[in-house]
This record gives sequence, C-alpha cells and structure tokens, in this order.
Amino acid sequence: MAEIQYLHSPLLNLHSAFKTMEIKAVNLIKIYKKKDSPDIEVLKDINLDIKSGEKISFTGPSGAGKSTLIHTLGLMDRPTSGQVFIDGNDCYRSDDNYLCKMRKDNIGFMFQFHYLLADFTVLENVLLPVWAERDKKSGYGEEILEKVGLSHRKNHFPNELSGGEQQRAALARALINKPKIIFADEPTGNLDRHTGLEIENLLFSVSADAKSTLILVTHNKELAEKADRQIKMTDGKII
Repeated sequence: MAEIQYLHSPLLNLHSAFKTMEIKAVNLIKIYKKKDSPDIEVLKDINLDIKSGEKISFTGPSGAGKSTLIHTLGLMDRPTSGQVFIDGNDCYRSDDNYLCKMRKDNIGFMFQFHYLLADFTVLENVLLPVWAERDKKSGYGEEILEKVGLSHRKNHFPNELSGGEQQRAALARALINKPKIIFADEPTGNLDRHTGLEIENLLFSVSADAKSTLILVTHNKELAEKADRQIKMTDGKII
C-alpha cells in the first residue's frame, strides 16, 4: 500500500484560491489498526465525484463507513491511502496546517450531537470557529442567529435551550465562516420529527442561499430524498 507523503503548501490566499469546491475521492482506503485483533478496513477503495453546489445524502446501515467517509472528505481524518481533491487540489499531500486553514476558511460541520460548550453563550459558541476574530465577526454571528430563529437566545447558555434550539445554534456555528461546503452527520438524529423537519428545511435553505455544497449522512429516508443525489453505502463500499 502506497504511503502518503505530506507536503507543505502555502496558506496565502487559500480562501480565494478555492472557487468551485468540486470534490473528488480517488481510491480512498481507511484502515484502523488494532493491537490485539485484526485490522478493520472501514473504507474500501472509494471513488466519488461531487459537483460544486450539489446536495448529497449518504445512506446505509450503521457501520457502513458513512461518517468515516465524510470526515475524510471534510479533511478531518487522513485516509490510509488514496486522495481527496477539492477544486483540483490534492489536499492530503499537504501538511496539517494547510488542512486546518482549509477547514477554517471553506468548510462547516454539523453533527448529531450539538457539541456546544456549556460555559459559553449561544453567540460565543457560534463564534468559536472564528474566535480570534470574534469582535469583528460578532455582528455576522448575530445575523446568522436571526436567520435560524435564535436571535432572542444569543445570550443564553446551551442548557437553557431545547434540543431543536441547540441544533439551530450548531447550524449557525457551522455557517459562521461562510463555508463553501457543509457536512452534516445525522443532524436530526436526536430530534423529534417536527423539530427535525425544521432543521432539515433550514439546512437546505441556507445551503441553497449560499450556493454551498451540502453533504449529509442520515438514516432518515425523507431527509435523504431531499438531496439531489442519494449514495448508498454498505461494508465500506458505495453500492
């Protein structure tokens, strides 16, 4: 298996360098090494093309490799081998500083659990990805909270919010850097159907308004069918 070489890439003008944000996965393999048991091959030779602005849903049984795949496409988890191209750039040939900058400037994440910090207000949680610029970005953070219906809760703490409100705050946080790609991993998995539907509609509307690519993992058939394209996975493979 070929070893991936890490190359340093210049960070200047990274945000402006990525325009179309088309994503291409080539021969992705991910193996988790186990000390006292056989290795686990989670992704098995994945090849995939996602167009800029496309809405994609990944479906399939638990353990199929869906979350691992979007974490790899989202530059959070290096593959064992294979390549991820974003706008023609072979991202995993670069070092961790490049990947961090790339995520910060171009990618937003939303998960099944909101991961809000309990000691931070809603607005402070939204500003976490841009914390070094929080004073400058505060006004935009408030705009996003208004868009997701949480402006009246900006000074509240996470334990003072309902489950749906917590996910709205998590969505606002994912949008604070004006991402060109949004990854959502079971974003409605912990919500009742009515609240989940509100979050679904928000996800699709804000990504459409921003012309962002939306890539989500879900077991919800109705949510999956809202995407432009459904991709089914099983046993680490696209079927």
